[in-house]
Amino acid sequence: MARSARPHDLPDGDASVDALPDALRQAISQHWTQRVVSELQVSRTFARLGPWLRSLRADATVVDMVERAAHEEVQHAELCLHLAAVYAGERPPAPEVPFEMPVFGFEDERLEAAVHVVGLCCVNETIATAYLERCLALATTPLARAANRAHLREEIDHARLGWAHLASSSLTPDLRKQLAVCLPRILAANVPLWEQPDAHLPVDGVPAHGLPSHADSAETIRHAVRELVLPGFRHVGIVAG
Repeated sequence: MARSARPHDLPDGDASVDALPDALRQAISQHWTQRVVSELQVSRTFARLGPWLRSLRADATVVDMVERAAHEEVQHAELCLHLAAVYAGERPPAPEVPFEMPVFGFEDERLEAAVHVVGLCCVNETIATAYLERCLALATTPLARAANRAHLREEIDHARLGWAHLASSSLTPDLRKQLAVCLPRILAANVPLWEQPDAHLPVDGVPAHGLPSHADSAETIRHAVRELVLPGFRHVGIVAG
């Protein structure tokens, strides 16, 4: 990951960070270091999906968005590492990033790729957009507001590209029917991961720093699934049985 001193033009410090107890600063730094890992894993998934979708003759605009998203997720990881450094008071070492592209085992490669797009973009990136909106709404410190605003700006497009793929002519009616059958399992595999408590943060979160409580996060996730994800699938003609 390329080193960037000020990703997205974020400030190098924040007086509100300096005022926090050392233990809480370290906990928040660990949270952001873990976010580096997840952002880079998402980047690598997008990097695999781009040429794969192109080989399957997916919509060219969607493929371009996927390839751009791979680069933007690296920038998000740099943003997270910068935040980890600000809260820790020093730049932490870049974490190890385990990565293995899941294999779902469908004979139809178009369905295999579509399931990846659904899980990554339509479910996870859509939920991420709602979560970041909540983080931004809670944040009062300059650094937290700037970071969440920068992250959210691009995350919205990462969710949109998934819905654009599902709405495109690349998906046949038969593929849509098969995706509808898969949808409950996709949701069951992804949504609970969002509902897990953060291993590093206090249960009440640090709202002023854009980190909601566990209860607030869980409610945000449930609302996103109910009001964004499921209606999105219905809008593109994919309704779980």
